[in-house]
Amino acid sequence: MKAQTGYFCDVVPVVPIPLRNRQSFSYLSDMDIPKGSLVFIPFGPRTVRGIVTGCVPVAEGTLGSGRFKSVKSVARESFLTDEQMALAESISHECLTSLGSTLRHFLPAIVKERMKPETEVTPATPLKLSAPEKKIADSMRTVKPGVPGFLHADLATALRIVALEKRARKSKSQLLVLVPEVISLPFAEQILVDTFGRERIAVLASRLSAGAYFSAWENIRSGEADVILGTRQALFAPFRSLSHVVVLEEAEILGYKQWDMSPRYDTCRVGETLAGLHGARLILTGSVASLSCSARLKDGTVKALPELPPLARPTVSIVNMREERWKKNYSLISESVRLAIADARARHGVSMLIVSRGGLDSFVVCETCKKIPRCPVCERALRSTRDGHFRCPSCSFKTASFPRCDSCGSLSFRTVGSGTEKVEKEIRRAFPGSKVLRLDEESLRKDKRLKTDALADILGQSDIVIGTPSLLNLGHLPDTSLVAIMDTDNFLSLPDFRGDERFLRMAAQASESASSGNGKGSVIYQTFHPERDSFRHIVEGSLATLLAKTDADRETLGYPPHRALFRIGIRDTDEKKAESTALETSAKLTEVAKSLRSITVSPPLIPLIRKTRGRYERLILIMAPPRNDFPPELASVLLSLSGQWFFEPDPLTIL
Repeated sequence: MKAQTGYFCDVVPVVPIPLRNRQSFSYLSDMDIPKGSLVFIPFGPRTVRGIVTGCVPVAEGTLGSGRFKSVKSVARESFLTDEQMALAESISHECLTSLGSTLRHFLPAIVKERMKPETEVTPATPLKLSAPEKKIADSMRTVKPGVPGFLHADLATALRIVALEKRARKSKSQLLVLVPEVISLPFAEQILVDTFGRERIAVLASRLSAGAYFSAWENIRSGEADVILGTRQALFAPFRSLSHVVVLEEAEILGYKQWDMSPRYDTCRVGETLAGLHGARLILTGSVASLSCSARLKDGTVKALPELPPLARPTVSIVNMREERWKKNYSLISESVRLAIADARARHGVSMLIVSRGGLDSFVVCETCKKIPRCPVCERALRSTRDGHFRCPSCSFKTASFPRCDSCGSLSFRTVGSGTEKVEKEIRRAFPGSKVLRLDEESLRKDKRLKTDALADILGQSDIVIGTPSLLNLGHLPDTSLVAIMDTDNFLSLPDFRGDERFLRMAAQASESASSGNGKGSVIYQTFHPERDSFRHIVEGSLATLLAKTDADRETLGYPPHRALFRIGIRDTDEKKAESTALETSAKLTEVAKSLRSITVSPPLIPLIRKTRGRYERLILIMAPPRNDFPPELASVLLSLSGQWFFEPDPLTIL
């Protein structure tokens, strides 16, 4: 009898598989396939990608009658490293997401690598650290793996210190630098290019073509790139010898949180796991520490690095928009902001105008019957666009040109609220001849000039820059002499426990952006409610007092960082079924929680946006002792669910 030959390979299909089911399957192979290899396998009626987690020779008499399927082909041997596999398993476990769904983030499209242009080697600029900066750089070397360090500095300053400290070590170990948003990449990249030269840097971001992304990915794997810059997806790269992980502006929770798809991970937590797997140092930076980071600074699980001398504080003023209306000024621009922009222009300074949202408005309303047009898929209020359509802010739904009211057939609508496009329109009318630049999600997506390295130059040539709060993530720009928060009340009106912290962080960034050596910068807040006590503290520069009060409020209410918070979403196309499933799930979780210590489970809650992409949603919130993992006893309840649900540790919102 012929001896049986071949190998059994355990393979994780890179597809969503319910967590209650097994996550890996056995396949036959004619060859010994290394762990981490990317293969193609039959899975049901389809051929899908898979990652090999182990391979053993076939034992005599174990093949049976051919019930095992075979690996179809090997796309790349050893495509994922052991550290990448361990990180994927950690994220999958923490976020209760199938391993296959998590592994998708670790697999770039394999395409032909982009040919490297034959350009001259970019020489590094002979930059030097000041004495206070050198003190910080020296202290970074005392940060031990396992205990993150926190550096209080804006994005540009922090990056400069980190980069020059890395260059001084003259080591080929790899440095990972994470920025919160794509808008920050060109500026961070320029600092790194000036410090190291372009040939040593790899950039990972969604704006790159598949070829450029894969080329950067392979340069990281080979070790040719020892400085890696990217948004949160850069966490999943195949690092060769990682020594430092740097998270710039760690308090930017919106940019660092994957909140709209699973796994719903947090960059800082994953970055800490990544650093632990490689024995690397983790450095967190920011204009102000998040409350979670502040709590860890107090208990010693995060080490505070020395601080730089503060810049000269700008002049901070509050504009009462009710008085503007009394003066018959119905513009979005107050007289104070108008004069401040004119003064900045006269001194060749840049004015930065911050608006709470992009687009033209918040929503539209029919002038005849007062009905608000809503998306039929998401039930979100529609917003107007420049081309005459109404569009949904959540999905791709868009009306035809010249939309009619569904109730009365009217063609007449009134816009409510303002966005970056409406502010831009008024600014261009008020300051003809000025070089106005709008930087928001839409302009970055549509304007090809803003996707290139020329963004920094374009910004430097602008007189007035309009954008959402992400604009403040650029760090301190020397020519910025005015920062105006155009719709302050919108930032303070969200009924969410993180709202105050996000606003105070924005206030700290605004002051840093307008700070200058000559002390002539200014920050202006436009508001209809100047009587708020928080404005007095902002004018006096006592943000620390407001942050302490916010932290005390969180402690009283039992919100993070004083309690661990988990958010569970139950979804269904039938609202009644979503409600009944949520009630049943909440009851089961509550019953199990009785045997656990200090665990509370909420009844089902109707979210602020109850329908998204055609599915109705109900929420369940679970509170646990601070920095606790999700109890496995409760996880088993979720794994028994057959319908659609999602799980989010440390969520952005409870709404």
